[in-house]
Amino acid sequence: MLPCTSLTLNEYFSARRALVDDCLGQLAERIEVPEPLRAPLRRSLTSAGKRVRGILVLAVGESVGARPSRLVEAAAAIEMIHASSLILDDLPSMDDAMMRRGAPTLHRQYGEDIAILTAVALLNHAYGLIAENHAAMKPRRWPLAQVLTRVVEAVGWNGSVAGEAVDLHSGTSTLDFDTLEFIHSRKTGALFVASAALGGMLANIHPAPLQRIEVFAKNLGLAFQITDDVLDVTADAEQLGKDVGKDEERLTFVKLAGIEGAKKLSGELVETSLAAIEPLGASAKPLRDLAVMVRDRVR
Repeated sequence: MLPCTSLTLNEYFSARRALVDDCLGQLAERIEVPEPLRAPLRRSLTSAGKRVRGILVLAVGESVGARPSRLVEAAAAIEMIHASSLILDDLPSMDDAMMRRGAPTLHRQYGEDIAILTAVALLNHAYGLIAENHAAMKPRRWPLAQVLTRVVEAVGWNGSVAGEAVDLHSGTSTLDFDTLEFIHSRKTGALFVASAALGGMLANIHPAPLQRIEVFAKNLGLAFQITDDVLDVTADAEQLGKDVGKDEERLTFVKLAGIEGAKKLSGELVETSLAAIEPLGASAKPLRDLAVMVRDRVR
């Protein structure tokens, strides 16, 4: 595989997304589960996605010298965790979504019971895949307990679960910017931070640059969510492959700041993320490219 410095932005992301997709596809082929779970699990593993979080794992690892092929199972695991969260987010008791990634949501196609079991299966198997990837990396600077703790904190009771709970049970009249930032720094930002940390730790990153990369990822994740809020208003369902207008009953960054204000805020967060990794030099080019992609995304 060509090094990141020799690829254009589009070439880099296409190549790394294909790497993650191939790994997920191989997992889908290997799974041996009872019939009710086989089709929804395979669909969840192979449905089209941007793979931003998985690519972030690879990009951080590459920035400190790891080959992307050595980190691809960890990248796939992060995408499984993300897929699990989307399945739960779409449920009737949550957002009651109709469409995800250009197809009917999983619970509408297979039923709520199978959708919930699929989400739990993806999440649990992801932890095992991260452990396998860690075991294959030698030498290892970071113990497995520390690596897994970063991921668990992102999706546990003070991570995405907390963000989702506050989002579901806060009326728009009581929300302000701080509450909105709390929600989305956990619902979206926390998994961005975990993805970045995972890629760095498996690549034996030193603590100081890891802190910089986590600051980068936190700001980038929030910028990604703000852009989502903008696209929910300005794009259509066919463009996004999911329901739009679902946030009309909720306070969003667009409602707080307007479309142009939200775009400005997203741009400022991207600039903050770029400043955090400036000392990392040329090796951080994939991370800078990722930030540009988040800033300029249209779907």
